[in-house]
Amino acid sequence: MGSRRGRRVRARLVLTVVGVVTVAAVALSALAFALVSRSLRAEVLDRAVEEARFSVGVLAEERLDDTVAPGDIAASGLADDFERRDIDVYVDFGGGEDFVSSLGVATAPEIVSSEVLEVVEAGNVAAEWVEIERVPYLVVAARKPPFGPDFYFFTDSSDVDSALGQLRLVLLGASVVLVLVAGLAGWRMARLAGSLADTVDELSAARDRERRFVADVSHELRTPVTALVNEAAELAGQLDAVPAGTRRVVELLDNDVRRLRALVEELLELSRLDAAGDAADLELDDVDVARLLDAIVAQRLPAATVRASAGLRVRTDRRRLERIVANLVDNARVHADGRSVTVRADCVDGSWLVVEVADRGPGVPASELEQIFDRFSMGDAARAATGSGLGLAIVREHARVMHAAVTARNRDGGGLVVEARVPVSVITDL
Repeated sequence: MGSRRGRRVRARLVLTVVGVVTVAAVALSALAFALVSRSLRAEVLDRAVEEARFSVGVLAEERLDDTVAPGDIAASGLADDFERRDIDVYVDFGGGEDFVSSLGVATAPEIVSSEVLEVVEAGNVAAEWVEIERVPYLVVAARKPPFGPDFYFFTDSSDVDSALGQLRLVLLGASVVLVLVAGLAGWRMARLAGSLADTVDELSAARDRERRFVADVSHELRTPVTALVNEAAELAGQLDAVPAGTRRVVELLDNDVRRLRALVEELLELSRLDAAGDAADLELDDVDVARLLDAIVAQRLPAATVRASAGLRVRTDRRRLERIVANLVDNARVHADGRSVTVRADCVDGSWLVVEVADRGPGVPASELEQIFDRFSMGDAARAATGSGLGLAIVREHARVMHAAVTARNRDGGGLVVEARVPVSVITDL
């Protein structure tokens, strides 16, 4: 049983590393491709529209009369200008003979969509990407005022498509390499854990593998995750420049990467607690309990109610007590979903500080009340919408160092109460 459990832990961690790297690589590659594609196509479009406006609004207006015949394009010198500037153009006179440059497009109005024809009919400039005999073109159409004819300018965009194709291959190759590296790293860590399992008892080996994996993965991920957070923040800061269809992806990426960083920090904290074990030192300070609880609640859940004696002062490890209460408040905030939360503190028997955090969330099945303090435990489905499953595990580890006890129970009428009983020296209890 222990061996199978160890294999599951190794497989889960390897899949997590590969999954995180795969998602990040694919998302960043897709964003990079979308931004570059948009930039290149916008550059081609702007240049083509400007060229069309000049050709119709300046050259055609100067050289052609209000009534134009097909022969006037060549007679006015426009055909020579188009040829010298390597412009493929189709001039639609609305029936009968039309003018066609070297491209040889016989029926340009039939190539573009009806939306383009409507825009041109209204006297505006329209543009559309089309394909002619498997060659991509950008078509820009404009009407010479007041009655025409309609000019269709064709720009070969093969170079743009070729460049984007090469970029797609490069990004795909880079993503594959990153995934392979992640898989190799996960595989090597799994082999390391397996070698340790040969030297210890099966149950102890499974526990050691879990702790070593947590430490190694969190340390290995901290640097790339920090880089991903910065890159995602930079993309989010340029949200207005991102295509509308991609903005939601950028927002999701930014939120998910930040959640990943929080998870890595929690993993690092647990690994430090594991490494210290029972030898962890306590740093005793005088603590005003009410002020400490008010500060924590004000920062993490201002809507919560605090009930503690104003003059209660105790001597304990302030940093660990603050971490315990903060994680309990965070747990209630996440799972109570904005419903009533009360934080209560009192001194019992002159040597115990009892802190309770009660919420009106969905509660936890009685059979799972002890399991919610396990690492990566999310409780039942009703309480598992968000969170990493490490907050209450961190609470239990700090409580262990402080020789405190942490328990959970369901409330009458719905909700959960998590209680921490911390041994303290009472200074004042006014």
